[in-house]
Amino acid sequence: MSEAAIQGRRFIFAVHRYTRGVNDALEEALSQHQEDARLSLDVPTSWGAYRGYGEVLSAFDALRERGARVTTGGRSVEGEPIVRVEIGPASSGRKSLVLGGIHAMEWVGVETALTLAEALLDAPPSRSVVLYPLMNPDGYKRVEANLRARRFRFVRANANNVDLNRNWPTFFRPKKPFVQRLLPFLGTPGAHPGSEPEVRTVIEELDASSGQFTRAVSLHSFGGMLLLPHGGKFALPPDIDVLQAHAREVNARLSSPYKIRSSARWVPGQFAYGMEMDDLHARGISPILIECAWGQLSLFKPSTWLHPWRWFNPTNPSHHAVEIGAAIRPFLLEEND
Repeated sequence: MSEAAIQGRRFIFAVHRYTRGVNDALEEALSQHQEDARLSLDVPTSWGAYRGYGEVLSAFDALRERGARVTTGGRSVEGEPIVRVEIGPASSGRKSLVLGGIHAMEWVGVETALTLAEALLDAPPSRSVVLYPLMNPDGYKRVEANLRARRFRFVRANANNVDLNRNWPTFFRPKKPFVQRLLPFLGTPGAHPGSEPEVRTVIEELDASSGQFTRAVSLHSFGGMLLLPHGGKFALPPDIDVLQAHAREVNARLSSPYKIRSSARWVPGQFAYGMEMDDLHARGISPILIECAWGQLSLFKPSTWLHPWRWFNPTNPSHHAVEIGAAIRPFLLEEND
C-alpha cells in the first residue's frame, strides 16, 4: 500500500474516531435526559411552550439527522456537552457566529438560535454559520429544575456562579462591579479571562479560525434592544457608523422596532466588562447583541412580577424566534465584509 493511501486511511480513521467521540457525548447526554417531559406539562401552558433541556438535546440530534454538522466543542462545568452546530459549506472562507443561552434564564434566545438553524437547513446558505445555541447548559438545567418545582429563583450564572458574559478577555476585570457586589446572584466575572469552559470553548475556536469569522449575533433577553460595542468603556468604536447601519437593517425587518444603543450607554454608568460583544469586536468581527423581545411582565398582572423567569421570556417564543431569525439572517449571510 502506498504512503498516500496509508495516510488517507489514517485520516479517515481519525475523523471517524473524532466524530464517534462527539456523537457519544451528545448521545450520553440524550440518554441521561431522555425521560424529561415537555416543560409545558409541568409549567402553566400560558407561560409559553418552551423546551426543557432534554428536548433541546433532541433538537440538536434532529439537526444532525437533517445534515447539520453537530459536534461537541467542549463540556460545561458539570460535564454537559457544549454543542456546536455548523451549517453551510465547510470550505467557506467567511463564517458567521451565533451565540445563545449565555445567561441561564434567557430561554427565548435558545429558541431563536434553534429556529434559525432549522431555517438555514431549509435554505442552505452560501457561507458557513456556526451556532452555539446553548452555551450555559448547567444554568439551563438549574432553571428548569426550579420551574418544575415551582421555585421562584433568579439564575444567571453557570455552575461556578460565573456570569459567562463577563468572562471574555476584552476589558475583563476580576473585581465584581458594584451591581454584582450588591446582588451576588448575578454572578462573578471569574478568576481570569476564559476561566470557564463554556467561554473557553468558543474562544479556542475563534483563536484557531485565522480571522474567518466576520459577523456575529449574540441572543439575550429582554428589553427589545439591539446593542453595539462597547460595553466595557463609554467611548464609541471607530466603526460605529457601520455597526449602526447593520443594526438599522436588522431593525427594519422587525415588526416592532427595537432601540439601538451602545451597550455602555444603555444604562449610564453601568459598564459590562469582559462581555462577548467587545471581545468579538476586538477580533475584527461585526457583532450585534439582541435583547430579544419583552418578557411577560405586566402592570395589570402582579403574578408576572413574582417569577424572574417570566421577566425574560415571552409567552409566544416561536413567534419571536421566527421573526428575529428572519431579521438577522441577511446580516449573518452578507458576503460583502
